[in-house]
Amino acid sequence: MTPEDRKFRATDARQLLENKLFVEAWTAVEKHLINSALSCDPDNKDKAHRIVISQQLLAAVKREITRVVQDGEVAEVQIQELEKRNKLAFFRR
Repeated sequence: MTPEDRKFRATDARQLLENKLFVEAWTAVEKHLINSALSCDPDNKDKAHRIVISQQLLAAVKREITRVVQDGEVAEVQIQELEKRNKLAFFRR
């Protein structure tokens, strides 16, 4: 994937993380999982295990979206460095 592609993906990911409906939905799911964990019968290990896995999965999705944003920031720096090198190479000729 080119640095430009990574930069565009980062823009989409950032917009997603900042989207009001997405944030509301995310918060609702997090609250539901927390409430489910707190109200879960301690003897029901299968249900508790599923809740924990769901919480981990939710966190992993957010980490991945954040990683795409950060990768786009790195790509932006790479693009700037390439542009600097190209300008220097042009002046050396």
